[in-house]
Amino acid sequence: MVVRPHEDTIPRSRHDRLDLLWALQANTSPILSLFEDKGRRVASLLAAQENNPPLLDGQSDGERHVVRAIAEPEIIREISRCFARQPLYIADGHHRYESALIHQHERLACSPSVSGKEAFNFVMMTLVDFADPGLLILPPHRLVRGISPADWDGLMAKLMVFFAVERLPLNKSGIWQQVDNLLADKSEIRLVLFGLDAEHLFVLRVHAPEAISQVMPCFHSELYKQLDVSIADDIILKKLLPSGGGGKKLTISYCHERRDAVEQVLKQEYQMALLLSPPLTGTLRTIADAGDRMPCKSTYFHPKLPAGLILNRLV
Repeated sequence: MVVRPHEDTIPRSRHDRLDLLWALQANTSPILSLFEDKGRRVASLLAAQENNPPLLDGQSDGERHVVRAIAEPEIIREISRCFARQPLYIADGHHRYESALIHQHERLACSPSVSGKEAFNFVMMTLVDFADPGLLILPPHRLVRGISPADWDGLMAKLMVFFAVERLPLNKSGIWQQVDNLLADKSEIRLVLFGLDAEHLFVLRVHAPEAISQVMPCFHSELYKQLDVSIADDIILKKLLPSGGGGKKLTISYCHERRDAVEQVLKQEYQMALLLSPPLTGTLRTIADAGDRMPCKSTYFHPKLPAGLILNRLV
């Protein structure tokens, strides 16, 4: 079985996950991965088990969670056969997966003899069909602070090298629906910036794709260079805003609600918000198949199983 990631990871977060694995010797939260359920074979096998009595049935944060176990060996073998010859695409949990691999290698180095069936050779996963109608992908909008006065004053001129810039009054009737429509339209590459003043959103339309491609890291695919999240991170945050005030690095946080992102800038908790469009599952798959990776925090998948609902002990 091949497992394909689609986005980069942050070393510090990866190390934190590894420390947690060594401390707990258990997976406390499953990795979320996507697969193609050809002919809906897996769905039909699972549907036949829905009359089994649940092991768990409860509420958490307003969501109901029902857990059933499949114990029939033939059903388990049939489900396993469905996954034997197809890749799995990590949707959420890149840090957990990479930490699990490192933990496995470290445990193998500490073990004089192993069978390959030890619990640390495996990791807990939730598997969801690409076509599942309940799967929701949210964009992690960027919130930025630490921009130096010099970079801030010259930002508009720098933006206009790559983008056509349009102002939208923040108090305009129906503004958020207009923003949603602009970001959902895939005919152009668009981002929305807030923070240059308190009264306007700035729509950034790419008008110089060749210039953007030339300054992107050369090892990335052409699709990567056309993603709004790649343009936000590699062009705006790394090229146009290379450092924060006093030589310090920019502080970047992530928010999944566009209005909340704008509110945090209005409250002066951050200087700037970059609003992005939600990525498509097909984009994730194409990037992963090409062996490329989107920037860190490019996607946010919902719903996810809450941590601690099921534990996978590694000892």
